Amino acid sequence: MGCLLVLVLAGVSTAAIFFFGYSNWVLIVLGVLWLAATVYSFIFGHRGFGGGPRTDLLIVVAGMCITAIIIIPQREAQKPCNQPKTALRKLADAENKYFAEHKTFTKELQLLRLTLKPEVDISIVKADEQSFIATASHSLCDKDNDGKPDAFTWNSARGGLQ
Repeated sequence: MGCLLVLVLAGVSTAAIFFFGYSNWVLIVLGVLWLAATVYSFIFGHRGFGGGPRTDLLIVVAGMCITAIIIIPQREAQKPCNQPKTALRKLADAENKYFAEHKTFTKELQLLRLTLKPEVDISIVKADEQSFIATASHSLCDKDNDGKPDAFTWNSARGGLQ
């Protein structure tokens, strides 16, 4: 029964996140469902061979932990202030590939063949034979509440994200 619960809840979790994203209400509903499955397995689950620990409960807890390990980093990556940082990391990788082929960095985004999210505004401020500087922002990332999106900078001469 524990395996069946894990398979069903894994499918429900995947479908809910696919259709509704990582919003708080989706994560709360999924958390309640996983908790209900844990309680059900604790009460009605069978014991293992020789009267050992409740195997159904162990299977559900393992499934819940695996699901959390997958969902939590993905949710963090979807936050508006983390998207520019991710875009800058992708840009740095693409710039390094471009540098390996051409022995210089480029200021032209289209030459890097990046696929970025449309909500993220990214620009390369400086690019030459030694380094590049790029900035990125997201319209919903305003931690200091000044009405302007916070900008993140990648400076390859200074080691990356500033």
